[in-house]
Amino acid sequence: MKLYPRKSKKWRVTALLASVLSVSTVGLPIGPEQASADSLTAAHGQRIAAAYQGVYTSAPTGSNFSRTPNAPLLGNGDVGVAMVGNIDNMVMVLGKNEFWSLAEGQVKAMARLSVAVPSMNGAAYLAEQKLASAQVNGTFTLGSNIVRTESWMQATDTVNNLLLNKFTYTGSGSKAVAISLAKGNENSFASSTGSSGDVLYLDVRGDAAETISGYSTRKVRIATRVLGATGTVSGNTLNFTMTPGNTYTLATSIMSNVDSSAYQTAAINNVATQTQAGIDALKATHQEWWNSFYGKSFIEIPNKTVEKSFYASLYLMGSSSRAGEMAPGLWGNWLARNGEWKGDYHLNYNYEAPFYFTLPTNHIELAENYDKPVLDWIPKGQALASANGYSGVFYPVGLGPLPNGSSDGNIHGQKTNAAFAATNMIMRYYNTYDTAYASKVYPYLKEVAAFWQNYLVWDGTKYNIVNDAQHEGDPYPQTNGIMSLGLVRYLLQGSIDMSLILNQDAGLRTTWQNLLNNLSPFPTFTRNGQTVFRYTEVGRDWSGDNAIGIQHIYPAGQIGLSSSSALLQTSRNMVEQLGSWNDGNGTNTFYPAAARVGYNPSTILTRLTSFINGYSYPNLHIATNGGGIENFNTVPAAVSEMLLQSFQGKIRLFSNWPENTDAKYGDLRADGAYLVSSERRNNQVQYVRIISEKGRTAAIVNPWPGQTVRVYRNGADAGTMSGTELTVATSANETVHIAPNGTALSTITAMMNQALSGGGPIATGNLALNKPTVSSDTIGGAETKEKAVDGNAGTKWTSQPLSSSPGDKWLSVNLGSQASITRWVVKHAGSGGEAAAYNTKSFKLQKSNDGLNWTDVDTVTGNTAAVTDRIVAPFSASYVRLYITAPVQDNAGYYQVPGDRSNARIYELEIYSS
Repeated sequence: MKLYPRKSKKWRVTALLASVLSVSTVGLPIGPEQASADSLTAAHGQRIAAAYQGVYTSAPTGSNFSRTPNAPLLGNGDVGVAMVGNIDNMVMVLGKNEFWSLAEGQVKAMARLSVAVPSMNGAAYLAEQKLASAQVNGTFTLGSNIVRTESWMQATDTVNNLLLNKFTYTGSGSKAVAISLAKGNENSFASSTGSSGDVLYLDVRGDAAETISGYSTRKVRIATRVLGATGTVSGNTLNFTMTPGNTYTLATSIMSNVDSSAYQTAAINNVATQTQAGIDALKATHQEWWNSFYGKSFIEIPNKTVEKSFYASLYLMGSSSRAGEMAPGLWGNWLARNGEWKGDYHLNYNYEAPFYFTLPTNHIELAENYDKPVLDWIPKGQALASANGYSGVFYPVGLGPLPNGSSDGNIHGQKTNAAFAATNMIMRYYNTYDTAYASKVYPYLKEVAAFWQNYLVWDGTKYNIVNDAQHEGDPYPQTNGIMSLGLVRYLLQGSIDMSLILNQDAGLRTTWQNLLNNLSPFPTFTRNGQTVFRYTEVGRDWSGDNAIGIQHIYPAGQIGLSSSSALLQTSRNMVEQLGSWNDGNGTNTFYPAAARVGYNPSTILTRLTSFINGYSYPNLHIATNGGGIENFNTVPAAVSEMLLQSFQGKIRLFSNWPENTDAKYGDLRADGAYLVSSERRNNQVQYVRIISEKGRTAAIVNPWPGQTVRVYRNGADAGTMSGTELTVATSANETVHIAPNGTALSTITAMMNQALSGGGPIATGNLALNKPTVSSDTIGGAETKEKAVDGNAGTKWTSQPLSSSPGDKWLSVNLGSQASITRWVVKHAGSGGEAAAYNTKSFKLQKSNDGLNWTDVDTVTGNTAAVTDRIVAPFSASYVRLYITAPVQDNAGYYQVPGDRSNARIYELEIYSS
């Protein structure tokens, strides 16, 4: 019996075996169907993400981490890679979310892939973790010898799990390379290495036994092979030699017995049958996946530190979580030894936190795997409740996969763990109004509500929560804790609303509503002259080392800008007094809570900037003492709350954004199943666009008070509206634009198309980036046509030399739609470190609307520069072509064998719009 069987994978394993175990490039399902972000949002998201990377200028050395790693990071949502050390002895720590020890009840470190080029000892080190392409590029320089690497985890395939590492060597003499495999640190279970032809492999396991309580234990095979050279296996080492001017690819497959029952054979065949052309195709689909990922939503703000961290959080979560895969634990899929706190699912906020921000950023697919371990545990929770004399379900703090879960089964005096686990489910329902999802999670909510309807104590005037610790281990009595009161309120509210839409349990709804109406209010007291929330009515009054004191605000959603002024003031006082701006436990909920209650937004951004700068590693992962991937939530959740608030039934644009600060966003998700886009410039909201998924009625707080607004529905003028609140009835999948009266729809679209910069028309990003290409010819190998538009300054398209393929050389790009173009950039051979003699001498830019008929736009003759950057009169085109009439300088020189050196060498062609 499999632990965490994944139905979405079964057909792919069948297809895998039917095709002689060839590597699949088809992506897994990415979750429920949703309204897709449009091309405007996609262009902005991709453009902004492309600006950011994490940079290491010295080699990270810690390769035995049990918490957040300080090293370049890769991942595909299943397998994670942390790259430690210089090129003479680089260790790639490999982790997998499902690699638990079922007996030990903890996540285990899986394996290590080592790459050693001993003769490069002492090389200068540079590693760039690029967000847009989800790869790590390395440059290792020792004198005139340079090894460049390009590494990625194939995004489109979480069954065969391919890790690809390309090596390009320039210099003198050959370089011996040794590849070895080893099991993860602190794994005492048997492992074995072997080979099949030129494939080296390692088998590791998470337990000694084959099964535990009928569940198959974890077993993994890692198989690796080199392309571009003859690899030989000796013992536990795969050896090959690099020679100057050549490129090599190390292809590694990481498969478990959950991925396929034939995982051992499949892993070997995945790399044994791989070709360079196949890898190039994989790279293209990998980039397409990440383009789509960043295209789901965007934010653009002047504070680039915060903006960068926002996109970094998306990258890191996209690398560590995926639909159809087991959910990540405390440290994600990056562990070099046994993780702290078992690396498990801690339910008193840690497990839930990284999934919260996936909702407002329109990345529900990243939370698709969240529910399974919680729902699987229902029978265990029922048994634990019964054993303690309770009803419903009762969950410990630490959770894990069946059959045994986490070995940290402590209760710590807390009763709210199951209610905390429900917060993500309730948020998702309100964000999507998905009845199928409600049907899936409602039985769990009903069980948790059953616990509380029997646990609450009536004192004659109100229902009380007794003996429920706020902090782990708080001694009883602990009565009416604010965190507990918030979580139970949210649970009852969500249970009522889901039972209503599912038309189930009308009698229970009455009971739950009575509990909700009569639940004890949040306790308060005076501290430093201000009214603040008391942690409990009886018991702990305060804490200075945790953000629990605001978790009834966020994530429990009990206070926001529609709350009473008195409640809001108490909440702001709480933020001020608590001051958990850089706490090791709970900053990920503190910042969003501060935004929700309208705390000074300038202070929030200033504090957030300081927190990012003080606690981020060069890999852009925020690292604090209390937890790991929970910190992904801090920045995107806080910024989303500042830009858009909707959880109290009203859509508030720029709900808590500083004055005199522009901002722009596209397709952020709001309660009610809406995707919302807007921009604020010069303290004025310019427009709002709402895509309605479910056809509900939207209530929008009018951002233009006292003004009449113009409404457009699906592109047609629908008249005007006015009032302090705009009530907009919608149909399913309808698009509604709203702006001050007199604003044309074309003006709204033009503003949406612009980047954010001082209110003026600004050039958008590189329109050619990762777009389809056609070329006159290609020399082959790794220097293919798409490399000229991949955004990577270290890769290139190289044509055939004139001696092999006479005639002019050209490269065309399909922009995908009509664009207005004002600038073009060509990066020639010299930009990539080659001799200036190989810079393109004469060439021109051409345009076309059909890709067949071309018109000259701009011509360059006699060029010697490494980079050409040209401004042109605006023109429109759907296709552009770089047409080369002289590919090299007159003094380029020639080889007699195999031919001349008159190849076109284009490292990048960039096209920019007005």
